[in-house]
Parts: sequence; C-alpha cells; structure tokens
Amino acid sequence: MTASRRAPFRRNRLYLAGLSPAAFLLALFFVGPAIWALLSSFTNRALVGIDAANPRFVGLDNYVRLFGDPDFAKVILNSVVFVIGSAIIGQFVLGLGLALLLDYAERRGFLATSLVYAAVLLAWVNPTIIAGFLWVAMFDFYNGSLNVGLGHVGLGPIDWFGSGPMLAVIIANIWRGTAFTMLIFLGALRTIPSDIYEAARVDGANAFRRFWDHTLPMLRPIAALTLLSVTMATFGTFILIQALTNGGPALQTEVIALYAYHQAFQAHAVGYGSTIAVVMLALNLGFAIVFLRWSRARA
Repeated sequence: MTASRRAPFRRNRLYLAGLSPAAFLLALFFVGPAIWALLSSFTNRALVGIDAANPRFVGLDNYVRLFGDPDFAKVILNSVVFVIGSAIIGQFVLGLGLALLLDYAERRGFLATSLVYAAVLLAWVNPTIIAGFLWVAMFDFYNGSLNVGLGHVGLGPIDWFGSGPMLAVIIANIWRGTAFTMLIFLGALRTIPSDIYEAARVDGANAFRRFWDHTLPMLRPIAALTLLSVTMATFGTFILIQALTNGGPALQTEVIALYAYHQAFQAHAVGYGSTIAVVMLALNLGFAIVFLRWSRARA
C-alpha cells in the first residue's frame, strides 16, 4: 500500500475503529445467517434424521418446489395484505398522525400530552409474546374486552378469529408497532425550523397547505427510511401472529415469515425453510430499493 493510499486510512482510523464493533455484530447476526440460509437453500438439510447429519446438494429443487407450492401464493397474498394494512396504512399513517398531534399539543403546553405519549410507548415496550397473549384475551368471543364493549353499546359479539382473523392480527400489530414511527416522526418534526411555518402563515397558507407544502417535503427522507423499517419489520413478523392464530384458520393468516418457521422447525425441512427465507430476503431487498429511490427522487 503506497503512502497516498494509506493517508485516507490513517485519517479515518478512529471512525473505522468506532464502526468495527457494529460491523462485527452486523456480520455475525445478519450477513452470516443470510449466507448460511442461501447455502442451505440448495441442500436437503433437515432438522432431524439422516439429512440433518449428511445434507446433500439438491440444486434448485427447493425453489422449484416452492414456486410450485399451491400454498405459497396464498402466503404471499397474506403477507402483502398484512404489510399494507399493518405497516403502511396502520403504523406509518397512524404514527405520523400521532406525531403531528403530539407535536401540536406540546407546542401549546397541553397537560395530557405526557399521558398519551406514555400510553403509546407502553404498547411498544411490551414483549411481543405478552402483547400476543394480551390480544388473545381482547379478542376472546365470550369474555374479551372488545366484545364486552360492543355488548355495552348494543352490538353483538364478533368472532374475530373466525370471521376476520387477518383484521385481528393487523389491529394487534398496529397497536404493537405504531410507537416506533411516532417517535421517529416526532424527532423529525422538531428539526423543522419554525421560521418556515411563520413565513407560510404570512403568505396566507392554512394548516393543510403548510403541512402539504412544507412538512411533508422536509419529512420525505425520514419518511422513506421509516417506511422501509416498518415494512421490513412487519414482513418478518411471526411471533405475534403465532400467539394469536398460528397462521390459521386454514392459512388465512399464514405470512411468509411464519411459513418459513413452520417448514423449518415443525416440518423439519431446514433446506426448504431456508429457501423461503431467501425469497423473503429478496422481497425485502426489493422494498429497500423502491423506498430509497423514492427518498432520493426530486419532489
């Protein structure tokens, strides 16, 4: 390495040293497992039996099997509905709305702001499995809180897990994850200079025009990264759904992450489950490219 090439390394060695622990953890917990899953997807690796001890290379057999699987189309459709309903319409839009309301309330010193803030955060800090059991109790047909509340207003009980299982898991996941987007947008809103809004008021812009012409464009890069984060997190959700419905009834709530888990750890087909995980990784990469291109596009 020549002196001219060593100079940038010397200048940035402290930054590189600071990034090294994060890079190591990223490689250990993300890059490494992704490579292992990709390699396993070309084998008949199993969780038990002779194929667990001596897995064989099977080429693209797992991929041919997956794309010929009649259940896989249903799983993908469920995943798309779950992501759109929970991540995009639910967590993203509701989180932005809550952030705008809390920012407005804090600027005017409303006393109830802290209570609302704490209530939303309480849903987020709960462990996922506890949140799942909580919503199982909420959705119970006979004694669930939701049906008891409906009974008090003269409406009949709803069989949430029988007639609307996907709606049930979407509601539970929105409750669980909205706080994340709310926190991100709250932080972003506080970085917008107040002078911009004052100038817009002088020009006669109403609240909607100030939001549309100034707030949204300035939030655009943060919004794209937030949407990417909640989309990928929702796409990989399976513990909450497992606690609520375990993918049923009749695969109505079986999403791709849960399907990979069932194939790898219940059907013991680790190679086939890894194939599903690789497809899920490719879909997440597609989402990332779309959102990042949108964030960099000119308004």
